[in-house]
Amino acid sequence: MKSWILILVIACWFSGCSVNFNEPPLTLLPGAEPSAKSRNDLGIQHYQTGKYLDALLQFNQANFADPTSGEIHFNLGLAYLKKNRKKKAKKHFRQARMLARGNPKILESSILNKLLQEID
Repeated sequence: MKSWILILVIACWFSGCSVNFNEPPLTLLPGAEPSAKSRNDLGIQHYQTGKYLDALLQFNQANFADPTSGEIHFNLGLAYLKKNRKKKAKKHFRQARMLARGNPKILESSILNKLLQEID
C-alpha cells in the first residue's frame, strides 16, 4: 500500500500536480477607473463566498468599464473556470496575459500558464 502512495506522489510531482488551482482574484491597481474598481471589488467578494455567477456578473461589468485591465480578465478567467467554462476561461486568461503590463501575479500564475499550455 505504501508503495502505491509513493508512486502516486512521484507521478503527481512529475505531471505538475503542484499547480495552485486556488489562486485568488486580483484587485485593481491604484488609479484604476473607479467604476471598474468597485465592480471588481464586488466580484471578488462574491467569488470568495462561492457565488461564482454573481462574481462573473460583476467582473463583466468591471470589464465593460475597463476592457484593458489584465487583472479583470484574469478574474473573469478564474470565475469561468469555477463555472466549468474552460473555453471562456482560456479566452480571458489569454487577454490577461496580453494586458498584464508586467504584473507577476498574472504572468507567473500557475493556473493561467497550465491552462494555456493545454491543447484545445
